[in-house]
Amino acid sequence: MASVAGLSGTATIEVDPSSTAVMGTDFTVGSLELSFSASQPIVNIEVNVTDNDVFTGDKTVIFNIVSSSVNLAEESSATLKITDDEHPLKALFNTYVGTSTSYWGDVYDMAITIEKDDEDNSKVWISNMCAYFASYGFVAPDYNYFFGIVNEDMTEIAIPVGQAMNYDTVKLEGFDGANPDEADQIEGGSIIIKIVDGGASLEIPNAYGVCATDGWWEIYMGGIKLAKK
Repeated sequence: MASVAGLSGTATIEVDPSSTAVMGTDFTVGSLELSFSASQPIVNIEVNVTDNDVFTGDKTVIFNIVSSSVNLAEESSATLKITDDEHPLKALFNTYVGTSTSYWGDVYDMAITIEKDDEDNSKVWISNMCAYFASYGFVAPDYNYFFGIVNEDMTEIAIPVGQAMNYDTVKLEGFDGANPDEADQIEGGSIIIKIVDGGASLEIPNAYGVCATDGWWEIYMGGIKLAKK
């Protein structure tokens, strides 16, 4: 809260009942009665988040100003997202770097980032699998952003082929072998990323690339190795 005019006054805050986080269980607050003055025009709601070993998923708490001794501006509520750090796939949520070699001989610096999905605990989002498009600024999340499913043993990520690059008709496609000349293109399957040492590194054993209705834009040879940054 801030008193732009430097007024003195008080405000009463309440937790909105639509909040998914529970006060006293997921968090506590220092005080829901805030006082400000000309010498202290900015005051904060102090929130202490409960850190435990139980995974319950991300939650939100909405604070509403329900009364004030001065007139309020347009904004009278604030939302705080509490991120659960006990996600079962948290070891994967990072950036992995390495190089990839094109079918046509080009070598790219590669950096992919793996992030969680807010609704499905087995689903992840992978940024910038196509280093060619990334090198021209076509990067996630607007472009070059694909989802994958992690298996129960957390040893593989399966990325369904046919996902859109969000550039013209370009889509992500894969092969069933490391060399496209000796492999078949996958139809309705997935590109597999192998998770090594619990997420310390990643391997992409088979070739994959991006193609449109008029042909391939880029193909990457299999055997890519990426290390956690």
